[in-house]
Amino acid sequence: MKKFVFALMFCFFCVLNARAEVSFEAGVSIQKEAENAALAKEEALKEAYREAFLNVAGRLTTKENVEKLNELKDEELIHFIKETDVIAEKSTKTGYMADLNIKINGDILKAYMTENNMIEVVAAPADILIVPVFADTKYQGNVLFEDGNVWRDVLLSKGHIKAGRLNMEVIARNNSNAAFLTADNVLNMSEQTFEQIKFMNHASNIFVAHAVLAGLNSVVLTVKQYGRPDYRTVISDANGDPLDKAVEEMVNYIYNVMQQESVDQSAYKSKINAVFTYQKLKDWLDLQKKFRAVPQVKGIETAAMENAKVRFSVDFSGTVEMLEAALKQEGILLDFENGYYIVRMNKTNDGFEY
Repeated sequence: MKKFVFALMFCFFCVLNARAEVSFEAGVSIQKEAENAALAKEEALKEAYREAFLNVAGRLTTKENVEKLNELKDEELIHFIKETDVIAEKSTKTGYMADLNIKINGDILKAYMTENNMIEVVAAPADILIVPVFADTKYQGNVLFEDGNVWRDVLLSKGHIKAGRLNMEVIARNNSNAAFLTADNVLNMSEQTFEQIKFMNHASNIFVAHAVLAGLNSVVLTVKQYGRPDYRTVISDANGDPLDKAVEEMVNYIYNVMQQESVDQSAYKSKINAVFTYQKLKDWLDLQKKFRAVPQVKGIETAAMENAKVRFSVDFSGTVEMLEAALKQEGILLDFENGYYIVRMNKTNDGFEY
C-alpha cells in the first residue's frame, strides 16, 4: 500500500494534545442490613466493589462483556480493587451505610480484558482518528464498517496520512469499535461513546468525515469534531474522482483546526484550586459532569476528599473571568476566598445551593 503524505506550509509545526483517558474510579452509595454491623459492612463492601468494578469496565467494553465480568466471584473481583476512599459512613447494630469512592487497578483490568478478548486496541497511537461514513444519493442510509463504504476504501488506499507532524489513522474495523459505533450514531456521538472510542484506539482526537456522493463528479463533505460546529463543503472534479480531492480537503481542514487549537491553548491555559462541600457523593459526581460540559475546562483533578468536602484543581483555557461566565451558564458559582475558589451551585438552576 503506497504512502500518502501531504506536504503543508507549516510542516514543522507540532500539535500534541493530551492522551485521552478513561477514569478508573467510581462513586458508590451503599446500604446493607444483616445479623450484625460487621457482617452488614462486609456484604455492603462486596456489593460496592462489584458495582464500581462493573461501572468502570462498562467504559471500556460492551454490555455483553460486562455481563461476563459480573460472573467473577467476589474473591476474584477483589484483585481489581486498588483503593477505597470512605467519604462518609454510618453503622447501626444491624446495618451499614456509606458513600465510597472506589479506584480500580486499570492495568490489571485492561490486561485481564485483553487476555479474554474483551477489548481491542490499536498497536500504534494516532494524533487524529478518522471515522469515515459514506452515503450515495442513489441509495438510502449511511455505511461505516459495512461493505460498500468506498470512502473508507479511498482513505485506506492512501496508506499513512500525515500533515506536518500530525499522524492520521482510519478507525479499524474490529469488534470493539463496531460494538459502540454504527453508521447512524457516529454522526451524533454521545460523550460516553466518544471517550470509549478515544480510549480503545489510543487517539488524542476524533474527526468524523461524512462523504455523500452526489452524482458522478460531486461529493458533499462534512467533517465533525465532538463539541465543534460541523464543517461542510461541496467538492467537484469533472476529470477525476472527487473522493480523492475530498481526502485532501479533509486533511487541510483538520490540520488548520488543530493548529488553531494549539495556539489557543498555549496562549490561554491556567489552573485554579477549588473547594466544594457536598451533602451526598452524588452531588460531587454531578458537579464534575457540569464542569466537563464547559468547553474551556480541559481537566479536573481531585486532590483530597474528607468530611464531605473535596479539594480539586481545574485546568482551563482562557481567563478566569471567561471560565466564571461559562460555569455560571451551568449553574456553578465561584467565590475566591483565602487562596481557593469556593464552588457553589446556583439554586435557580438546580433547586439547591451549598
